[in-house]
Amino acid sequence: MKFLVWGLGKSGKAAVELLKKEGFTVYAGDDKEGEIWRDLLGQIDTVVLSPGIPPRHPLWKEALKRNVEVIGELELATRFFSGTLLAVTGTDGKSTTTRLLYLMLKRELHEVYEAGNIGTPFSEVVKEHRNGIAVLEVSSFQGKTLKNFRPHIGVFLNFHQDHLDWHPDLKDYLESKYKIFSNQIEEDFFMTPSNQLETTNTPTKAKKIFLWKELQIEKGKVLWKREPLFSVEDVKIRGEHNLLNAASAALSARLMGVSESAIRETLREFKGLPFRLELVKVWKGIEIYNDSKATTPNALGAALQSFPDKSVILIAGGKDKGADFTPLKELVHRKVKEAFFVGETADRLVKELGIGVKAGSLKGALKQALDVASEGKVILFSPGCSSFDMFTSYIERGQTFNRLVEELTRDGNIQAGP
Repeated sequence: MKFLVWGLGKSGKAAVELLKKEGFTVYAGDDKEGEIWRDLLGQIDTVVLSPGIPPRHPLWKEALKRNVEVIGELELATRFFSGTLLAVTGTDGKSTTTRLLYLMLKRELHEVYEAGNIGTPFSEVVKEHRNGIAVLEVSSFQGKTLKNFRPHIGVFLNFHQDHLDWHPDLKDYLESKYKIFSNQIEEDFFMTPSNQLETTNTPTKAKKIFLWKELQIEKGKVLWKREPLFSVEDVKIRGEHNLLNAASAALSARLMGVSESAIRETLREFKGLPFRLELVKVWKGIEIYNDSKATTPNALGAALQSFPDKSVILIAGGKDKGADFTPLKELVHRKVKEAFFVGETADRLVKELGIGVKAGSLKGALKQALDVASEGKVILFSPGCSSFDMFTSYIERGQTFNRLVEELTRDGNIQAGP
């Protein structure tokens, strides 16, 4: 077989290395080189696309027209892996849940690997390890091109409008999520903490577990079928949404044979991932949180729910992906005292939410937030949008915000966050 790998970011390079190790003929390139792929399509059997390449890309369209197989890097790696796959997806909360599940499993089991959308391409893992347990964060971009992928445990956290700049419509976005679970069999498990029809109606042959219906909280303990998973006080990351993320990870770990004590110890030690409701600093009695990973209105809403009414000085905004912010209006007015908006969506946020002002830059927004905040209030940077209008990624955006916090709070009564 001959392969064309198109898109040479981390996942593309990992796919090339895996295929070369397996002895296949590999051609590779990306859009910087123009359309050299046109000369190669007649010579190859399979196209491996980067997750960033949308279905409207001419290579994707032309390959399908010529009946050339189109897959992604995740599907490619799966074909060389003989171990157990665990998959976590959803519009929000994927990375936190994936990391928690990985840490829980790793505490008691051997050969556990974390990969996928969370940062490490699965091909990079599979190049060295063909067996074991792989905990994978799976995006809709990756789901779109899955064919043989079959997770023993699949978690679908939630579903909200997103990525309409990549998917042709919301239906395609949802169907790309469904592909993650389409090959499951009766011996597998599917779970969702959400009672949304989009998640509960997921087509799968796996045993379905509806956490929103089957979990109980009694005397501070989280139970499933009367079996304790952990205590609410074990969860150190803020917000009701993170309690559901923790429950999803905990039950998945229990189904894999991990003990309650290992689950509880993991939760007690886990302080959260960077840029996900991260407490950056306490300055003059003001808590400053960095939630740069909040790239959807739903994620922004979950962050706001984590704080008392009228306590939040909000900084939000970013790339306009066509998402509707009006459903957040009531929540924003209840939780937010002042708001400063940046990026492409700034004007629309002011209009749709009926609060706040447009700030010229992230630095300007933070400076204004610091000027109006008082002791006991919270400055929350939770964009609700992706970063690509101003930054290369949510990581660069988060790093920039942390640097600006240090720069603008250098003087005064400063206390570092944990």
